[in-house]
Amino acid sequence: MKSYPSIPRATGQQFREIPNALVFDKLDGSGMRSEWSAKRGWHKHGRRNGLIDSSNPHLVVVPGLFEATLAEPLERIAREMRWKELIVFYEFHGPNSLAGCHVAEDPKRLTLFDAAADKKGILGPAEFRKAFEDHVETAAFLGTANWTRGFVEDVRLGNVEGITFEGVVAK
Repeated sequence: MKSYPSIPRATGQQFREIPNALVFDKLDGSGMRSEWSAKRGWHKHGRRNGLIDSSNPHLVVVPGLFEATLAEPLERIAREMRWKELIVFYEFHGPNSLAGCHVAEDPKRLTLFDAAADKKGILGPAEFRKAFEDHVETAAFLGTANWTRGFVEDVRLGNVEGITFEGVVAK
């Protein structure tokens, strides 16, 4: 199963500016993934770098929640797009989730933030928005911004309206 790639650091010498970057809310919880194929349906569910197993007891509820909320609409989208395979990446989170830690009593939800179809890599942001936005819960699109060190610093200082604790991701 495809692992989600690391997001480049927004600081240091590897920082790169992105003019007119599409900016999305970055949710804080546990990054999850599920794999679908036209032949097998939804057949794998995992965390960022492995399948779900008993070593993460708070995550064993994810496949059931996925089946109850995202499986059917995502399969419908995949079939409409004529994809043969789809891997979706989503955040498992609740109101008090932080850095992969969850409060057991909190209601949890799943929010889609990326997808890879037919082994062609991660969809571009425009294609992702067109395919999934308004059909399933997705990370909020916050608009476009010039992704500069100054913008990143404003996010860290809480000077950008509508940004959660975790921040933003540019695509």
